[in-house]
Amino acid sequence: STDLIFGKVWPGITAFPDFTNPKTIEWWTDIASAFHEVIPFDGMWIDMNEPSSFVDGSQDGCTDNSLDNPPYTPHVHDDALSAKTLCPSAQQLLSSHYNLHSMYGYFEAQATN
Repeated sequence: STDLIFGKVWPGITAFPDFTNPKTIEWWTDIASAFHEVIPFDGMWIDMNEPSSFVDGSQDGCTDNSLDNPPYTPHVHDDALSAKTLCPSAQQLLSSHYNLHSMYGYFEAQATN
């Protein structure tokens, strides 16, 4: 999807990049390169490389579907897969966030490499 996925963190409403999208990888590489031209760093600390949020799901909440409300939910915070993260139904280019949640940091690291 080309739609941005929003959550809320310390600075306020925040868009989470879709690191499965080649256009996002190009954008990420371009801004890192531009920053490197200003400050020639020798590494990047990509801490907080998971989509954590102060709201459950997106800023507008999640839909009522089988990804956001599966028939079985493991014991997680607030008993919802969207607790303090993105809606499982949020669409990334490769698949839904339901399928990619635990791989978000991996895809960010790949884009940063």
